[in-house]
Amino acid sequence: MLSLVEDIDRFQFIEPGPFQQGELEITSDDIIANLPHRSGCAMWFDHHLSNETVEDFKGSWWVAPSAARVIYEYYANGDLKEFEELVSITDRIDSASLTAEEIRDPKGYILISMTIDGRIMEDEPYWLKLVELLKANDLRDTLADEEVIKRCDNYQEVNAEYGEVLGLYSDLDDNVLVTDFRKRWNGELGNRFLAYSLFPECDIWVRIMDSPHKKNESAISVGRSIFNKTSDVNVGELLSRYGGGGHVGAGGCRISKDDDNRIFKEIIEACKNT
Repeated sequence: MLSLVEDIDRFQFIEPGPFQQGELEITSDDIIANLPHRSGCAMWFDHHLSNETVEDFKGSWWVAPSAARVIYEYYANGDLKEFEELVSITDRIDSASLTAEEIRDPKGYILISMTIDGRIMEDEPYWLKLVELLKANDLRDTLADEEVIKRCDNYQEVNAEYGEVLGLYSDLDDNVLVTDFRKRWNGELGNRFLAYSLFPECDIWVRIMDSPHKKNESAISVGRSIFNKTSDVNVGELLSRYGGGGHVGAGGCRISKDDDNRIFKEIIEACKNT
């Protein structure tokens, strides 16, 4: 959408943690979206509670279901009207407002979203291709693309394996589902909501795995169940204490392996019902 309303010449993807720590140079020509604010940028759009800033900026920030919604509402004119359906579905995907059936058997835009894994930076050409496909085509034509078909088929296979390893390496600790993949499994991640349907007793999930980017780091993700909604943990605020962040209901952080056991246990304890 930004490429239709602003003069955009290229896209750059980066994870929130490294970006917040200063990786990637920002200039007065850059627009930042779905990431923490950085001084000196041209515009900034975000929706994460943990990223609120007191600095003046051009753009928009509010606690919306998705950054796409923030951008769509900011440019409230006919230029983006054709994306109303896509933005509404993006809201549901990003805020985890999906049904159990949509998780077990995703279709349409939801299925396409499952083919994207932000951890796999070598997939950037595919992300850029999706930008162009979604900009110029309707859902039917996007799903008919050969690479999208291949990615969707691969997702179904990956998700089946993911369900198996979740069962092997996950345990319930009170109300918290704890998954530890370190030195056990580093395959492709499946549906990020699958664990909630496999472990309906949990109301929050804490997962740790070896970072795909740096050998001396572990990646922790935390998410409140989209079915058992009894957790009141502010996940974004909790993980901001460890250099990460996110939404009220989901977020992540990357930490040094020298300290990952302590931090992993601290996060689990903070997620327990008291």
